[in-house]
Amino acid sequence: MDYIENLRQIVSTLPQPKVFTARINFMQHVCDALKSGNLPKYRFPTFELSESEIENYLRSNMTDDESKFQQMVETLQNFDKQLGEFRTYLQVRFGYWATITDNLMDSWVKLFPDRKYLELMAGNGYISKGLRDRNMSVVCTDNLSWSAQSKTGETRITDIEQLDALSAIKKYHDQVDSVVLAWSPDRDEIDFEILKEIRKFNLEFFVIGEEYGATNSKKFWDSINVIKNPEIDELNQVYSQYDLVNDKIFLIQ
Repeated sequence: MDYIENLRQIVSTLPQPKVFTARINFMQHVCDALKSGNLPKYRFPTFELSESEIENYLRSNMTDDESKFQQMVETLQNFDKQLGEFRTYLQVRFGYWATITDNLMDSWVKLFPDRKYLELMAGNGYISKGLRDRNMSVVCTDNLSWSAQSKTGETRITDIEQLDALSAIKKYHDQVDSVVLAWSPDRDEIDFEILKEIRKFNLEFFVIGEEYGATNSKKFWDSINVIKNPEIDELNQVYSQYDLVNDKIFLIQ
């Protein structure tokens, strides 16, 4: 069963299932957009249930039938657990790691106009598509080594030049102003090698990731200088943090 269909099936067995409709419909919108090769439109809300939501729901559906009530509690817990798997589902099904949305990219090009971008390790190219759709100049690159083993490699949504990150910098450093790197693996120090190359050419460097967390190597985080920038702060107000992963956008030296 499809992930979204499974969520709908779970809540259909609960009292007042419409309480959860807006949440599931938003997730459906995200999946429909990605299936059609587009970006989701809006900033993601938090999907998992808060403690107060759970308490209020259970209180409003209290019953003297202890067995029935316990079944409801267990179903609600299962539903909440499944909501927590949404990020994993998007990664596995669509190769969608950083939360790139239309309203994020609208803000990005407004706050950082007149750049020529190079995206490294672009995956399926969500960031480059967002920039290209807004008439920004972008060179989108990835070595595509992963795509032969992953079905998500079939869902590229923009043209991608097959180049590894260091080769891409060497080829295009004098043709671009800014480099973008999103969700670099946390156990691969290629990001540190990228950082060294970018410093050679004094390029503006945008990174999307979780500091000392789900993305990028420790060596990278130990080596960076984060630029304090009001435009980046404003952009991070639009970037979606919708679960326990605290990723955001950094401007780095």
